[in-house]
Amino acid sequence: MVVVLPTLAAGVGWDDWKGGFVYAGFFRLVIVHHTSSCVNSLAHWLGDTPFDDKISSRDHLFTALLTASEGYHNFHHQFPMDYRNAIKWYQYDPTKWLIWLCSKVGLTSHLKTFSENEIRKGRLTMELKRLHKKQEELVWPQGDLPVVNWSTFQSQAELRPLLCIAGFIHDLEGFMDEHPGGKYLLQQNIGKDATAAFFGGVYNHSNAAHNLLAMKCVGILHGGMPHGTEERYVPPNQLLRVAHIKELSSQDVY
Repeated sequence: MVVVLPTLAAGVGWDDWKGGFVYAGFFRLVIVHHTSSCVNSLAHWLGDTPFDDKISSRDHLFTALLTASEGYHNFHHQFPMDYRNAIKWYQYDPTKWLIWLCSKVGLTSHLKTFSENEIRKGRLTMELKRLHKKQEELVWPQGDLPVVNWSTFQSQAELRPLLCIAGFIHDLEGFMDEHPGGKYLLQQNIGKDATAAFFGGVYNHSNAAHNLLAMKCVGILHGGMPHGTEERYVPPNQLLRVAHIKELSSQDVY
């Protein structure tokens, strides 16, 4: 019927039996078959995996345009009971639109949708996974630091530029001349507790300065300050971290 009807329509309608058979019938059938096959090939190769990367299906606008709805295949495989293929109003999914319109006139009913909370949870899981990968590409402060007393700190400060901030000892070797406020301000605090100066006494340093300071941490002052007593003492890049469950029992937090 997919060939006979187009041939009859073109032949009877405007006497183009050959065109009806070749173009409206045969070529159309070939195109439809190939675009449908894209669901099992292109839809598992092109695009991203916003809901689950354990499966090969992917989401991409080009596939949606080519297959007339099946472009958001990762969602479809993750939530197969959902009548939608694309969940955003602006995503190309004419099949969803047709089903929805039919439901408004009574032609379809009992449209199934998956829990919005679980959909968002799946997307968040993948976003966290990507963030964790980016996080692992960065260099973070040391976690295993020696604990020293005040006298040891001061004696070591006579040999190298050490200062104490928020109970942590920092080595400023190589940074003294690069300090935006000048070398003199740092020299004044070598061998001293510069916590008040760093957190607004002299200058209320930025997040970037706090993150850089954490990279220069070489020790912990015994009895210097209970760790985590104030959120502002924790480097901003350490306030929120993405951790895999395997890391939770052994993760070092500066």
